[in-house]
Amino acid sequence: MNYLRAVLSGVILWIFVALSFFILEHTPIVKDSLNIQTALICILIVFYSIFGASFYYQNGISTSGIPIGIIMSLTAILLDILIFVPFVEIPKGHTYQDFFSNPLLWLLAVLNVLTVYFYWKKRFESK
Repeated sequence: MNYLRAVLSGVILWIFVALSFFILEHTPIVKDSLNIQTALICILIVFYSIFGASFYYQNGISTSGIPIGIIMSLTAILLDILIFVPFVEIPKGHTYQDFFSNPLLWLLAVLNVLTVYFYWKKRFESK
């Protein structure tokens, strides 16, 4: 397992998701509904996870998708702790507890792990 590559894949995932939330917060139709934004991100995270997984696996590494997906999700959550919550959520009047008690965050993390797992399974177990 290449831990640096897995962490970089998580950083890529986090950047895409953070940018998507930023864009959706400024989109007139969905800017007032966190649930609609998150539903859209639930769809987009599949593509972001596939991109992150393809980055990880591009050099022929064949580590199971579950640990890679978990590392990617943990990296994104760590970046949320260090960057997103203090610089975006707290200025809006939210807290760490508000952010991390939202079940939609954990749904996104699970979707990422499952997507990376199925990407790995399709790419390596079919051979």
